[in-house]
Amino acid sequence: MWRSLLMFLISLTLTIITPQVVSFSPATATVVSSTTQASAQSLLQQGITHYESEQFSEAVQFWQQANQGFVREENELGQALTLSNLSLAYQQLGQLELAQQSINESLQILQLEENSTLEWAEIYAKALNTQGKLHWLQNQLEAAITAWQSAAMAYAQAGNSEGMAIAQINQARALQALGFSGQAEAILQQVDQQIQQQPTQLRVALLRNLGSILRQVGNLDASRDRLQEGLTLTSNPTQTSLMLLELGNTERAMGDRLSAIGRPVEMHFQAALQYYQQAIDLDSSLSAQLNHINLLVKTQQFTIAAAQLPVLQQAIEQLPAGRTAVYAAIHLAESWMQLANTAPIQSDTSAVAQLLSTAIQQAQMLHDERAESYALGQLGSLYEQTGQWADAKMLTEQALLKIEPIQAPEIRYRWEWQLGRLAQFQNKHQEAIASYQAAISTLQSIRSDLLSVNSDVQFSFRDNVEPVYRQFIELLLISESGQLPSQSQLQQAVQFVDALQLAELENYLGCILANVRRVNELQDSKAAILYPILLQKTLQQKPQQDNTERIMLIAQFPEQPNQLVYREISIPKGTAERTIQALRADLEIPSRTPEVLEGAKTLYDWIIKPLEPELEQTSADTLVFVLDGALRNVPMSVLYDGEQYLIEKGYGVTIAPRLQVFTPNTSSDSLRVSIGGIGIPQTINGTHFPPIVKLQEEFDRIGRSVEIGTPLMNEAFTTENIRQQLQGSDFTAIHWKTHGTFSSDPTETYVVAYQERITTNTLNELLQVGTRNGARPLELLVLSACETAHGDNRAVLGLAGLAARTGTRSVLSTLWIAQDTPTTEFMDHFYAALSQPGMIKAEAVRQAQLNLIRINGQTPHIWANYVLIGNWR
Repeated sequence: MWRSLLMFLISLTLTIITPQVVSFSPATATVVSSTTQASAQSLLQQGITHYESEQFSEAVQFWQQANQGFVREENELGQALTLSNLSLAYQQLGQLELAQQSINESLQILQLEENSTLEWAEIYAKALNTQGKLHWLQNQLEAAITAWQSAAMAYAQAGNSEGMAIAQINQARALQALGFSGQAEAILQQVDQQIQQQPTQLRVALLRNLGSILRQVGNLDASRDRLQEGLTLTSNPTQTSLMLLELGNTERAMGDRLSAIGRPVEMHFQAALQYYQQAIDLDSSLSAQLNHINLLVKTQQFTIAAAQLPVLQQAIEQLPAGRTAVYAAIHLAESWMQLANTAPIQSDTSAVAQLLSTAIQQAQMLHDERAESYALGQLGSLYEQTGQWADAKMLTEQALLKIEPIQAPEIRYRWEWQLGRLAQFQNKHQEAIASYQAAISTLQSIRSDLLSVNSDVQFSFRDNVEPVYRQFIELLLISESGQLPSQSQLQQAVQFVDALQLAELENYLGCILANVRRVNELQDSKAAILYPILLQKTLQQKPQQDNTERIMLIAQFPEQPNQLVYREISIPKGTAERTIQALRADLEIPSRTPEVLEGAKTLYDWIIKPLEPELEQTSADTLVFVLDGALRNVPMSVLYDGEQYLIEKGYGVTIAPRLQVFTPNTSSDSLRVSIGGIGIPQTINGTHFPPIVKLQEEFDRIGRSVEIGTPLMNEAFTTENIRQQLQGSDFTAIHWKTHGTFSSDPTETYVVAYQERITTNTLNELLQVGTRNGARPLELLVLSACETAHGDNRAVLGLAGLAARTGTRSVLSTLWIAQDTPTTEFMDHFYAALSQPGMIKAEAVRQAQLNLIRINGQTPHIWANYVLIGNWR
């Protein structure tokens, strides 16, 4: 009888859980009478041994011979099993065409030999799981889900609960990448329940892998809980060490998430270091040592990190030749290079070069072109860092050549990017542009891989993707000769700013926005689009010699939509970030109006004043801002010329990434609003939410201007009631007056309902109900008592992402905690204005803000809080 050896691949960046290659158990195998059969079985086992030693080329050779033996013996199950194993090895080598051919042959044999035996079901499930992994690598996520669904059923037929759990976990990861977070979470919960019924040893292995996947889908608290549960169930040193490693990785992910929004991270990073150290103390885990030293460098514990370098170097040099040794050398070299680049202590880069040279030799010996490309490219990166441009370029080109025969875009873009930087450092401008274009084209071909972190090297959007776009935009706009960029360069810059916005949205949401694309023209005779771009000259060979940064302005006016206007100003380095952050902080304090006016005047002088001649001539009465970085945290309506705010000069204002869902169009239907909120005080999970006194009054006043549904207030404002109301009627807008926060941290992004928080995934599902799954987009979502996380540059991006993901045309929200009475006054005036014939949303917002200025005077804290995101018409 054929049985699978369901052992899990352990990797720091494991994304798809796949069982290792499968062999039958000799104790239960069919009786063998021929020497050919015995030889084929022996060759199969030898291939497994080489595969587990990461000698994939040798494994292929043995399995090819084993397959020939099974063919001669007419042993179809042996042939199918071997072909499935061959596909796994080809996948490891990046030879996806051969992997596809092998798994197709395996499945064809199994389908022809279909029967009800456990042996057949086991091998069929294994082959389907292998097919799913191949589809994942090919970025065919729907096909991967189908394969893993079939694999789970086949594993169930074979009575293999471990294999079934693996296939279900893989399904969840693919569903998450496609944006079906609710379905993914439901499957993971189902797996979690199944795990509780398994024997302890199996339960521990599944909990570890479940914890890893939960971390990758962003559910860090659940990841930590499952890993800690697994830790309590095992006394086996190896299993304990692996669990500690995963716990360290989860704590580090928690710290990284908080770091992105300016929150304290020390507690999580310290916990990660402790978990890594415990794993090292147990069994000298090499993975834990590599992660430990990398985090020491990140947390600037340079002396401790430097002392560990020679110890780790020696440990890696003593490893047998294999993929583990190659990638361990690459990981250590990356940490070593970061230390050399940032630490105030001396570091021997020649040792790094020797380490990588050895890794290259080992990869060549293994015939592993993917590993060789990584090592060559990393050595090129070292020479880039030391200013050896010619050697760096030669090695980087060799790294690219090595992956020509295989499909490895997640590696390719890195070396294309590296070539672009090297060309720019050598003042080869056109060559640099070509390399950057190639890198971004490659990135855009693997959008889902960016979300799945599907690589052998640690990956983060901020470190590995965003800089490619920003440096290319800088390359297009900054000329060392002092010449202004051409119209072609400006058009390209705008195109890639838009592409960066889409990439940021997808990274924020953790899914692909499959039906969202960039639009080329606004086609609105009354709107101008403005791109303020903050650049810090990161591509200079010696950037420390220049203490300035630039604000680039690109504007498109309706009179000449194909003729872009360009302006730039230079300011002292660091000034932009400090000014923007100070202005946002001042806006949140009612008494700091003088400071607000000073900061708003500075921003006006940077962003609007250089464009005043064009603005005076244009017919545009709406300014559409595509905002960058920290600018997203500041309402553009507050920009001040010394006498008037921007909205007092006659301009409506909106924030809108130039994506299809936000293209300007005016709905012919009158608004019908689903309305609800919480007015009573609540304490949920230890957080107190104060009363909102004007809840009923706000709803009554809105109802005088537009048609509203039955208000869902207080105890009635629950997830289930909201879902039922949205399912039962055709609403064109949703208005919620309740507390809430938008943040880069999904666990800190929520809207408050009665005795519950509506989290990101649930909010998305509710809006999908409201839009009939996108068949009828919502015109407007209003969140009248929410706030964005302080200091979080991506929080407003989350509001835009919510709209883009659900097909909602516009979102109107508050940026900081709003005062109840002015908010009710604003909403009353907004809906009254919006109900007038021909009124657009941006102008309705402007009129409501002007009304607050008339009532409350020049206090931006009160009136500037409201931001319109998306479609302005």
